[in-house]
Amino acid sequence: MEVILVLVVMIIISGIALPHFAGTFKGTQLRTAARTVERMSKYARSMAIMREETMTVALNPDTMEIFLGGVQNATSDTADGELDQDILKRLGYKDDDDSSSPTGGIEKEVHRFLSDELTVRNFEKDRTEEDDEHEELYLIRFFSNGQCEGFELELEDSKGMGIKLENDPISGKIRSEFVQ
Repeated sequence: MEVILVLVVMIIISGIALPHFAGTFKGTQLRTAARTVERMSKYARSMAIMREETMTVALNPDTMEIFLGGVQNATSDTADGELDQDILKRLGYKDDDDSSSPTGGIEKEVHRFLSDELTVRNFEKDRTEEDDEHEELYLIRFFSNGQCEGFELELEDSKGMGIKLENDPISGKIRSEFVQ
């Protein structure tokens, strides 16, 4: 009798708790992607201020890769004591695994892949000539004075649930909210 009573109590408790836990997993990929974009933006802003140069965050909507970096520098023929990265690649000491995806002239310093199940529903910002040159990428620039280009990004998962990210161009702070 005691065993049956314990089983009934366990079934009741699991019946109450299971829907609560199932709800916590809903939107996990969207929250993770939002955090990734937010962290990448904060890092880009701080690096732009520290280095006193423009840093760019780029999102490739085809591969869902997000990366940041500064403008790629053309290699020079002068010997300055630094190792030439092109020579290292040609000699086989360094892999050139990023050549297949467009970089928009950005030297990839940090890159992450968002979930394959996510898509970009909408991306809005004031377009520049550089954006028109690299239409396959969504570019967001962070300037050395701490400001950035304002943007609004909506990501959607396979179930139709979405998250909207928008930033404040003055402070660089990103706000996110779930949308249907």
